[in-house]
Amino acid sequence: MAIVFALPRLYDAVVARFAAEGTLVPHAFGWLAPAEQMHGLTRVTWTPGDPNGSLGAITGPKYVGQNPRQLATLAELVTIEINAFDPTSSSDERAQYQAVREVLDAELRAVHLAAVGTYQILSATWVGGDRGRRMGATIRIVLSVQAPLLDLAIAIAPADTGAAIDLHELDVTESIDVPPPSP
Repeated sequence: MAIVFALPRLYDAVVARFAAEGTLVPHAFGWLAPAEQMHGLTRVTWTPGDPNGSLGAITGPKYVGQNPRQLATLAELVTIEINAFDPTSSSDERAQYQAVREVLDAELRAVHLAAVGTYQILSATWVGGDRGRRMGATIRIVLSVQAPLLDLAIAIAPADTGAAIDLHELDVTESIDVPPPSP
């Protein structure tokens, strides 16, 4: 069974709420997502850590007496960048402000509904850019999510593991056996 950590679980819940409510704003998760081109695009990116690369603080367990036992709590940080662009009024800064605030409100509502009581907004800032060529507006939020560190052994495949692979392509099926590496 794969472990699903608190941060990806929250991200998935927010994306699912946007989809269920028909809010058409694409989301991306990862370190490369903010660097991708986004001229005139409305989107939300989630990057693990804060802008300085901090993972977050590790404190004592919040919920004792559970099985598996909680050893500690990671206040895991995530940087959420909300970019919005109103193409109907590309030179109207008030329209761009309105567009990004609407996405911000929807994002924070989805976060709250998925993680009430287990998150904290640490900072929210406007992201400036070239004032002469700005397209839309951007808000950056740093959020802390409570992530339990559990007393669980993580199962990792031993180094002497082989594999049986079935490949299906068009109307051909091929089976491949990959033996374990020789010592």
